[in-house]
Amino acid sequence: MLYMLTDHLRVLLKTPLGDLVPNEERTSKRLSGMMGTPLVLVGDVTASVMTEMGFVPQLIIVDNHTKRGKKIPTIMVKPSKVVKVKNPAGILTGELFKVIDDAINEIVPGTDMDGPILIEVEGEEDLSTLAAIKLLPNGSTVVYGQPDSGLVVVTVNGKVRRKVEEMLREMEV
Repeated sequence: MLYMLTDHLRVLLKTPLGDLVPNEERTSKRLSGMMGTPLVLVGDVTASVMTEMGFVPQLIIVDNHTKRGKKIPTIMVKPSKVVKVKNPAGILTGELFKVIDDAINEIVPGTDMDGPILIEVEGEEDLSTLAAIKLLPNGSTVVYGQPDSGLVVVTVNGKVRRKVEEMLREMEV
């Protein structure tokens, strides 16, 4: 299974898949009522900002890169497990999809863990948001960054999952 980002979807993905919380409004008070379980954070800045505000996710997906080579932010929670995977830019590989699926299968039963599972992607993690939304149960939350805008908070439900599945069908190679 391999998914490649199309020009059409590149444009579509500029529209948030959930609620956009602008940078100037991103406070723990504003965000706390929007969080479901499990909580998945996608992106280095997102993980840093959210954990710095005190949120403890069950899964974090990062690529150890930020926009325009800025300093890589620090994640303020200690992971219970680190998984490394390769995934090129503009692509969602079957390997990354499987690693996310395996991690979700570990966190969804509500197992008591000492910290989140951390997936470190060599390449780019951006499209992993789509895999997480497709694989998570309803009521889960995925938070990712919208460049130069803020954080996008997605509550997983049938509607957003169907939208993501349509995107994945268009991307499938």
